[in-house]
Amino acid sequence: MSDTDKTPDLVLNRVFNASSDRVFRAWIDPQLLAQWWGPQGWTAPVCELDPRPGGAWLVHMRSPEGHVQVMGGTYHEIEPAAKIAYTTFVKEGERFMVEGLHVVTLEALPDGRTKLRMETTLLQLAPEWESARHGGMQEGTNSSLDKLEAMLTV
Repeated sequence: MSDTDKTPDLVLNRVFNASSDRVFRAWIDPQLLAQWWGPQGWTAPVCELDPRPGGAWLVHMRSPEGHVQVMGGTYHEIEPAAKIAYTTFVKEGERFMVEGLHVVTLEALPDGRTKLRMETTLLQLAPEWESARHGGMQEGTNSSLDKLEAMLTV
């Protein structure tokens, strides 16, 4: 079985009061992504995106206490206003703590809103990150999506 055939570890569905073009842009524009990426209270002082198949992305998330978590990965599929598939890694020092595959699909709704579906499949997980599989990843992603929702309603 390939990694893409695995059952996702996390599936989130959200509806945003914004067009699919606007939601898509928030995922691929580094200035916009930096405003909402990361849990509540965290910032993204480094946000570099090359949103095309094979392009890389890199984000440094900073906690309220000043801890910096380096994340990055590769884009695999980009369909404007419809789909983004990308891998993610989280490193601490030179050690990979987690690697995942994310597929974000956007559906334009008749009323101008957008339904987002995010499926995350963990490909590699360090033992000390096992809590990510059991709620931490869902909590953090939901917090980020809350920030995205707030940004889109301004």
